[in-house]
Amino acid sequence: MNPMTGEQLADLRRTLGPANPASHDAVRDLLTHHRRTDPAAEVRYFRLVVPTVVKRLLLAETERTNLRTTIARLVIANQRGDDYSLADLAFELQQAGIDLKDDYAAADALAEAAEREGLL
Repeated sequence: MNPMTGEQLADLRRTLGPANPASHDAVRDLLTHHRRTDPAAEVRYFRLVVPTVVKRLLLAETERTNLRTTIARLVIANQRGDDYSLADLAFELQQAGIDLKDDYAAADALAEAAEREGLL
């Protein structure tokens, strides 16, 4: 997949307007919606749901771009002599709007479980 440029992301945001991201249920419902048969209901449904699904995809694309850009910037800085640590990476990702607190908690719980298994 080729990442979108900043200009392309901004264009989508402008076009989309103030839509909220779709829930998991809305995405699943959109994927299974082809079973419905009322054309008028389909038009109303797609006008309501499609923008929310696009918003969710736009947020994912934006986060992916921010993640790749942040990692690339720090790797290049390290290659040029800077000394960024993983704590610096975590901070930079947070500054880029990528919240990994839940991921850190899950990884910590997994590490603790692995440690306990190793001690038994």
